[in-house]
Amino acid sequence: MGSALDRFNQLAEGLRESAPRPDRQAAAFAAVVLVHAKGEDAALIAATRSRHEGLKAALGGFQAPNGAMRWVYAAMLAAHQVELDHFLGAREALRQARAISKTGMLHAGGSRAALILSLGEAAPGMVDAFYAMKRAVRPPWWRSDDAVTDTFAAAHVLGGTGPEAVVEGRRHAEAVFGADRRASGHRRDGARQCVLLEQTPEMVLARFNALEEARRADRFLRGRSDRSLTMEWAVTGRSPADLPVISELVRAMPRHLTSVGYCRTRLAGLIAFDDHGQNPAGSALAAAAIIAAQAAMIAAIAASTVATTAAAGS
Repeated sequence: MGSALDRFNQLAEGLRESAPRPDRQAAAFAAVVLVHAKGEDAALIAATRSRHEGLKAALGGFQAPNGAMRWVYAAMLAAHQVELDHFLGAREALRQARAISKTGMLHAGGSRAALILSLGEAAPGMVDAFYAMKRAVRPPWWRSDDAVTDTFAAAHVLGGTGPEAVVEGRRHAEAVFGADRRASGHRRDGARQCVLLEQTPEMVLARFNALEEARRADRFLRGRSDRSLTMEWAVTGRSPADLPVISELVRAMPRHLTSVGYCRTRLAGLIAFDDHGQNPAGSALAAAAIIAAQAAMIAAIAASTVATTAAAGS
């Protein structure tokens, strides 16, 4: 654990040593992306900084990804040695095909799906495969979330599983989780992750219940996590023996890193274990977890700023 945390701290500090310089939160999120990447820290930092500047030059200040999120995208591309043109080409191809696909809006102007697709080789028909998958897995409008749908549709394309198999696998997993009192509230999230990582839902459910018992018994971790994290850990193969490692890492992480949405605990699990980086689908799931955590942090800061401004004006 120590070496992973040490590398995380060194990467976060290194990203802030010279311009362009992310703020401390953005540097921490980018460092989580890079912590298990192959290569020297200095080379990874330089590659991240170069891709960040390339994104800024290509997309300007307002097109997604922008702001702090741009650092996470740059780090993800650097960690997987993805050239910027590969990402930008995928983004443009998705945008051009959107209208004819009849699948509605693309999240972040196609950037999220392009980031995930960029983790694999550029292949003929990839854009068509993405839209076919999106049509198959898109939920009803009242619980639609383009960020989630685009991420998983792109990740399934990388994994090579067809739309029918994904839909049927999710249906089965949802039934398994839905029949369990504690897992039922997370049946859809669990099913999505389970099918993406090709996990048997019955085995995941057994791990989930064992982990939930252990999480509830850990007074420190209980207040810094919830069942959604228990499900994430179960899908990625965690056991109760892993929870003290995560708990210790949460204690040791920099205090400035936000705890909004159990962010510190989620990131601690990603730093401590490299399950996600072993295949493209796992990398996609890790990217989604990091981006979701950062999005929650950005939203919380924005809400706090609005509330402070309103209070000052009243």
